[in-house]
Amino acid sequence: MRYYSKKGIITGVLIWGAVAFLIGSFLFLPGGPEGKGEIIAAILVCGMTSAFIIWCWFGTYYQINGNQLKIVSGPFRWKVDIMIIKSIRKTRNPLSSPALSLNRIELLYGKWDTMLISPKNEKQFCETLKKINSQIEINF
Repeated sequence: MRYYSKKGIITGVLIWGAVAFLIGSFLFLPGGPEGKGEIIAAILVCGMTSAFIIWCWFGTYYQINGNQLKIVSGPFRWKVDIMIIKSIRKTRNPLSSPALSLNRIELLYGKWDTMLISPKNEKQFCETLKKINSQIEINF
């Protein structure tokens, strides 16, 4: 089952603001790139950075396959064994993570590992994990 990331207003403004800044800095700044080499370099840097950011925005999801939770955010991928997840709790921790909202849940797994994610339907997501591993402690 696949759960897409919830998209928050603050993270949306930051992400789309960065894309607008990159494109605007290339198109509208006076004294921009001069010569073919500089123009090509500017297009590559601004274009590839914008494409990467957009890929992360549209390509962040969490997929449950058997006993494994696959977390995908653009080109980044993590796999977490659901059977070693100890607890789930709500958080607004702003640390970088595969979550597109500040309304997140923190998965504590293994000995010291944590992952911050933001599935759209947190309750259903947690219930699905709990069906697979009844030992998960959910603190909402």
